[in-house]
Amino acid sequence: MKFTCPHCGEKTISPWHKARAGGMSSSGAHCPSCGGRCVNGKLNLIVNSVLSGIACIMVFATYFLHQTKMQLLLFAVIPMIAAWVLNFVFNMFFGELIPAMKRER
Repeated sequence: MKFTCPHCGEKTISPWHKARAGGMSSSGAHCPSCGGRCVNGKLNLIVNSVLSGIACIMVFATYFLHQTKMQLLLFAVIPMIAAWVLNFVFNMFFGELIPAMKRER
């Protein structure tokens, strides 16, 4: 399964490269066919922000409401890891690729 490059229109971007392409402020993934750079679009940015925000709220709530180390592990560390994994999977399989706006150095 490959994703379409927004520059040349060919299916050349692998899911692994799409997941690691980053958001709109990153330099993005290179297309092997045309050499253009592409990043994940706005939907990925919104989903990543929401999931990270929920994980952050859970960490703060856990800090003030729970006292044992097991509760801290269950309600703080695991949600952060889960948010990172869900963000990675969402970036890998969903959303669209757009041309990168950031210039290469």
